[in-house]
Amino acid sequence: MKSKFKLVIVIAILLTITYNLISFFSTFHIYAAGSYPYAETYYLKYPEKDIIKALEKMNLNHADLKDKNPTDYWHDISFNLDGKRIDAWTRPGFDEGTNIGFVAVYRNRESGWQLINQDLGLYRNIMIKREFKKKIIERLKIELEK
Repeated sequence: MKSKFKLVIVIAILLTITYNLISFFSTFHIYAAGSYPYAETYYLKYPEKDIIKALEKMNLNHADLKDKNPTDYWHDISFNLDGKRIDAWTRPGFDEGTNIGFVAVYRNRESGWQLINQDLGLYRNIMIKREFKKKIIERLKIELEK
């Protein structure tokens, strides 16, 4: 009888701790800092100008690679990727490299813009990031090495 009671107490304590941990980490999105806190970022050891030129050579569908605001920190870019509108940015890194951020995806009017690493479900988030990496980042690396 005592061992069953101890087991119930241990399980209750573990469930309480697990619940509190999940609750604690799930509230981080409320406190996320910056303009693009959820963006999936990639680093390439090439200057930003070279990356923009390589993106132009890739002939992305409906690409908008012009910098809308040259005074800000980000160079906003957007394009279509397999029927989805992609919102991304580039910015210079601390050295000669460049950071590329994958911000959001627009699939249709019903779902609207969905932020990467926040609005998509786990499976869709993983799949869209894989697709972005394979079809954009990897192709971009190949183009830059030419």
